[in-house]
Amino acid sequence: MTQKENIAMKRTLFTLVLLWLTTMAAVGQVGDLPRSTPAAQGIEPQALARFIEALMAVPETDIHHVMVARHGHVVAEMHPAPFRAQDGHTLYSASKTFASMAVGIAIDENRLRLTDRVATFFPEQLPDTITARLAQMTVADLLTMRSGVKPDWTMRNNESDWVRSWLAKPVDDEPGTRFQYDSMCTFMLSAIVQRVTGRTMLDYLNEYLFGPMHITQAGWEQSPDGINTGGWGLHLQAESQLKLGLLLLNGGKWQGRQLVPAEWVAEAITPCADLHPGETPTEGNQGYGYQIWASKWPGSYRADGAMGQYIVCVPSADLVVVINQASAHGHDVLGCIWNHLMPGVSNGEPLNATARQQRQLERLCATAELPTRVKHGKKLPFTGEVTLGDNRLDIKSILIDGSTISFTYTDGRTEPMTLGREQWAYTRLQGNPPYSIKALNRFGGLHGPFHVATRCGWSADGVWTVTLRYVDWINGITLAFDTAAGTITINDNCDRTHPQTVRYEFK
Repeated sequence: MTQKENIAMKRTLFTLVLLWLTTMAAVGQVGDLPRSTPAAQGIEPQALARFIEALMAVPETDIHHVMVARHGHVVAEMHPAPFRAQDGHTLYSASKTFASMAVGIAIDENRLRLTDRVATFFPEQLPDTITARLAQMTVADLLTMRSGVKPDWTMRNNESDWVRSWLAKPVDDEPGTRFQYDSMCTFMLSAIVQRVTGRTMLDYLNEYLFGPMHITQAGWEQSPDGINTGGWGLHLQAESQLKLGLLLLNGGKWQGRQLVPAEWVAEAITPCADLHPGETPTEGNQGYGYQIWASKWPGSYRADGAMGQYIVCVPSADLVVVINQASAHGHDVLGCIWNHLMPGVSNGEPLNATARQQRQLERLCATAELPTRVKHGKKLPFTGEVTLGDNRLDIKSILIDGSTISFTYTDGRTEPMTLGREQWAYTRLQGNPPYSIKALNRFGGLHGPFHVATRCGWSADGVWTVTLRYVDWINGITLAFDTAAGTITINDNCDRTHPQTVRYEFK
């Protein structure tokens, strides 16, 4: 090899290494956890295949991420196209379990106690008249959703000082007596942690939990005055969620280091009271601990977020399952774990499995894709710009120019996106994706940028369809163009029961 060729080879090698480092920085901690075959960890690969097939068959459901770990090893993972392992996801109320860990760490540092009165943390934001019930409300009452305050899910949409507004609400019930699920209880816990530590809940967890666990890609929405929302809004990759499940299974210990007190974890996963006394327990009514739900399988528990964001722990099997999705049938998805996966889990001993069974499972995971109704996609219905009637997405007009589709919204901003034809095409968004939560300052505290994947084509019934999936979020939108009628039907995977049909006209 000549000196010139040697230099060229070194430059090429340097470029490849730099590209690899850049990619690793972009995807954060993906690939951190050890991988293994399911059989080596005592799970039948056929059971995992049945579980995954059952998940993909749940009606009105988009599965985004699935990860299964046993004995600390990832034994299966699936990220149906266009979703990818490196994509983060909004956790909705599964965020609450992370908030619980922050409270437990703060208590261990003697910064607060379960018996501390909530009112004492916010003297300058208290109402003029402090009732006896408000005065007696404790941190424990917030943790167990028994504050006595009637939930108000619109307050965060209209008020800028959430702490002051929440403290001014009537305390209708004796604190500690009645379970009423309320995300604002967890927000108040976040406000308390910030008050006693001088840092946001995310910054606090970054130091004491996320940093030691190598969770490098985390964002958390904030209130208008800069408090992490606590009860929703955490944005993490699926593998980071899996790490929390493993931490809980190990009593708060991570790689030999006690990050969360074992006593706190034991208390947090123990149901405190019946959610609805007198009712027959269901999947969603097994009890509630410190921001953690009890699950149907004996001894199991979970972090649980809207539209099916789950971190499910089964201590008796040393098993963790993470599922991110957009589903109207979340409990059906949990049933897939009990009915299809758990029967294939052994008592912990390795199992014999053929190479063919393992390849079938790997192929199933690798080729998974969300349905699009698209049969072929080379021909466009038209090129040019059309204006739309009033619609829930606030789209004023749509421009199709061959390779791009652009939405112009009623507020004047324009979002161009690459049109995928035979495969998904990804675009970095200039703005934010749609969001079912309308809280003031939503997306505040998240780093972005967000991305959308698009794919278009003609359905079997002759309707040109554009499918959009916001891959590092949750929402998915389908636009079905009926060129004969001059209408577009808008379907949102987060609100499947209310499709909207609007007329369009050429500019």
